[in-house]
Amino acid sequence: MAKNKKRADGRYSCQVYLGKGPDGKRKYKTFYGSTLREAKAAADDFRSAVSKGMDPEQAEATLGTLYDNLIAAKKAKGIGQKSIDRLATNKAHWGELVDVPASELRAADFQKVLNNLADWHDGKPPLSHFTLTNLRGSAKAAYDLAIPEIVMYNPLVKTITPAGAAPEPRDPLTEEQQRWIRETPHAAQRAAMLLLYSGLRRSEATALTWADIDLDDATITVNKGYDFRAKKVKITKTPAGVRVVSIPKVLVDYLRTQQDGCFYVLHNHKGQQMTEQGWKRLWESYMRDLNVKYGYDGQQNKNRPGGLPMRIDTFTPHQLRHTFCTLMYFAGVDVMTARDQMGHKDISVTLGIYTALDKKFKKKKINRLDTYLKKSCTQSG
Repeated sequence: MAKNKKRADGRYSCQVYLGKGPDGKRKYKTFYGSTLREAKAAADDFRSAVSKGMDPEQAEATLGTLYDNLIAAKKAKGIGQKSIDRLATNKAHWGELVDVPASELRAADFQKVLNNLADWHDGKPPLSHFTLTNLRGSAKAAYDLAIPEIVMYNPLVKTITPAGAAPEPRDPLTEEQQRWIRETPHAAQRAAMLLLYSGLRRSEATALTWADIDLDDATITVNKGYDFRAKKVKITKTPAGVRVVSIPKVLVDYLRTQQDGCFYVLHNHKGQQMTEQGWKRLWESYMRDLNVKYGYDGQQNKNRPGGLPMRIDTFTPHQLRHTFCTLMYFAGVDVMTARDQMGHKDISVTLGIYTALDKKFKKKKINRLDTYLKKSCTQSG
């Protein structure tokens, strides 16, 4: 039975009896409202939730408890320690919300924290959109796991992920790293060579068939991409993405040795398209092998428990695409041609890469001018 009374602050409260605790004392949960009707409505919602499966003993479970339950569930499924650590970090990002009963938190509470983290906060730089998406997703998963025993709905579904900070672009591959790709046989070498010397997106490379490649003309026709979430091929998103890419001789010669009779250029051992998980496993194996060969001179066992600490600078598939754009810059390819090769919808993206490279190598160019003028003056003298 509910106990109703008006508080000193003008609000009304309504208590719902939960039963007796381990110490034998009677336990209540209190609901508040600006009117008695509002407080009673909140109490009625709670009683309805209990009738549908909510455990009244967990009515005060906090957001932190929801995260702890999620972490325990993930551990039971054998999830890796890195993922567990990431969940713990996400839990800490919510700050004071961690100690608030999960049933009392609303979408606005989470949105406020997300918006705050997307900007400079407590002297710290804004989080990236990727990190914010991961943070929101982990809280949503924690709530989903708690329905209906602890909460009746998920407030995260009404939140949106702010833009956050733009991720820091990784540097293009060094000449040494490019040599690793050319000279090191591996199941991922074909993918790495293709991305490095064509600039294709990973989704475009995954959907690529041998019929799309004309080795005699040294071109690749790009008109589709693989949607990893929907697990199917889709038409390229923008008109700029539909293009014919000219490829260098080093890639042409390599691909001539790689034709294996499969429909797709990149495929798994069954000849099927690469999945997101397949890409992840392949690339992790690739980085481990490169680390053993070039970080440890191939002398240590790469399969020892825990693996070998990374001594090399690892790289991502997207870095290879960025490196291709960098190679065009150094080769003197004009920005319009580079835009067409890369399939950028907005030329400002290509200009951004070229401008950043200009700033980085401007001093070297000036040094070349000094060398030229010195030589010219010497000859004229």
